Amino acid sequence: MNVDAFQQSLNQSLQALALKLELFVGVAVQTVVSIQQEFSETTRDWRSPIEFSALQLTLLKVLLVLLLGTAGLIAYSWRVYGKVITEKFVRPSTLKEIEELKLSVAKLKLPKEHSPRI
Repeated sequence: MNVDAFQQSLNQSLQALALKLELFVGVAVQTVVSIQQEFSETTRDWRSPIEFSALQLTLLKVLLVLLLGTAGLIAYSWRVYGKVITEKFVRPSTLKEIEELKLSVAKLKLPKEHSPRI
């Protein structure tokens, strides 16, 4: 009997939740429709100062998609490889590395204006 009471209580709770959710969705849809109507009435006579042709609008959309896609790929790549890049290129040089660089530059016998400033 205890299981039956629990199932009945659960069913009643789920039905009440479904009714409240249905009411909420109805109110949300009505709100969105009224906001859309108000916005369309407000902007009915509004004209853009810049008029785009169909080709220009298509090219603008393609450019925006490419920019967003590239930014997304850069963010993903940095998340995956950022630590490796930082370790490889943004690390302090050791004295040994600096001395090796000076010796290799000295072997080249470059004019002073072409030698690196270390």
